[in-house]
Amino acid sequence: MGKYFRGGICAMIVAGLFPLSAACGGGGAAPDPGGASATSTSGTSPAADAPDASPTPATVSPHDKDASPTPSVVDTDGDGIGDAMEESLAAEYMPFVSIHPSDKCPTHGLLYRLSPHPKEPGRVMLWVDILYDQDCGANGHAGDDESFGVVIDPHVPAPAGILAVRGISHQGTPCEHDTTCGACKGMTACQTAMQGGVAYPMVFSSVDKHGNYADLNTCSGSVVCDFGGCAASTTSGSTPRLNAGEPGHPLVHDLTTDGFVTAANGWKQAALMHADPWKPGNFGGAGDVSKDLVDPAFVIDTTACP
Repeated sequence: MGKYFRGGICAMIVAGLFPLSAACGGGGAAPDPGGASATSTSGTSPAADAPDASPTPATVSPHDKDASPTPSVVDTDGDGIGDAMEESLAAEYMPFVSIHPSDKCPTHGLLYRLSPHPKEPGRVMLWVDILYDQDCGANGHAGDDESFGVVIDPHVPAPAGILAVRGISHQGTPCEHDTTCGACKGMTACQTAMQGGVAYPMVFSSVDKHGNYADLNTCSGSVVCDFGGCAASTTSGSTPRLNAGEPGHPLVHDLTTDGFVTAANGWKQAALMHADPWKPGNFGGAGDVSKDLVDPAFVIDTTACP
């Protein structure tokens, strides 16, 4: 797709020159689906921690059609989207993650990869791997990884710019369920929860087993694999969020050093400490995170969206 998306509007958004909230009018901060106390951790390498080289004129909108990108924007993972803008997009467009209120092992964090949609210029693909300290359901084990995908239209402020969400529970097993919701023609509308005074699409995590669903009823019907089903939580709580970067240009090499999988965040499984999400292999007794972050099964066709 090249260094920047086609067109002045998209180029400004992707370049990471300005906070997306400026496009929403009024200058107020965009609601963060991770909750008011949600945290974002960053890598410890000098490149990953380098500040955005471009100052932010508060009066300029990222939707300015006459604006053009500047080459000074820091893009450590080399995907054409500035580091600061990746964090801004992830914070604003993250769906409401509903962890079951009765989950006995809820310690988790959101590891994400955000990059241009591989087939739809001007749109952004967000892979989210919810990593857990443990799976405490039937045949439980240390660690758990369950993913979902989101397609974003960065021209449109969230939540309206969240075009589609896909959950794939227990992928690659007999218990797999694929669910997709969204605003495109032919899609089922997403169920929503209030966050920051607006309704955000929800992703439901099944109790103790953590399978991700974009549809509550499908989860509730999975009585064998997800006994106890899913439930709508009233808040998505305080959840660490970390940008993994790209396969060839990772932003993270050690989940503990980068402040994600730590005792301070409630993690207890020694086998998960200092895990490298881009190193092939299982996350404890769970799946391969490096494969989750590039899985094409989560790339949603949103060409039917306006």
